[in-house]
Amino acid sequence: MKTLMCCLAVVAMAVFTSTTFAQDPAPASQEPTLTSVEVKFDTTTDNKNPDSQLDVYIKTDGGHEIAKSEGNRGVWDNNSTHTLTLEVEGVRTKEEVRNGTVSLAFHPHGADKWNFNYKVTLKFSDNSIINKEFSNCRLTQHDASRTDSL
Repeated sequence: MKTLMCCLAVVAMAVFTSTTFAQDPAPASQEPTLTSVEVKFDTTTDNKNPDSQLDVYIKTDGGHEIAKSEGNRGVWDNNSTHTLTLEVEGVRTKEEVRNGTVSLAFHPHGADKWNFNYKVTLKFSDNSIINKEFSNCRLTQHDASRTDSL
């Protein structure tokens, strides 16, 4: 009787662990997702004053926020480089980001003109990267925002 029970147990294990009864795992998303965003600013001929703030936003083509960095202060001297790491909000696919925008909001304290170039680097879960560079940019107390296409 013990032998018969052991044989039945072995047969049952073999049947239930076979590929016939194996379940497929949940399908993984095929679309890569955004994992990080960095924006590198190269100040050119006119610095950003220490009390002026800069906000940076990455948005979908529908205007939904994807990543941000707000309240960035400090003097950014002529011919200096500063890199910001943005906070990624939620899970966003490469397709959602592809036709998006980068928006800069400048909050100068008094009179401030800032001349710069900048580069946006978006990294994705499949190790792909989107880089966009923008040159000859200027923000002032009179023209304090800009939006560029990714």
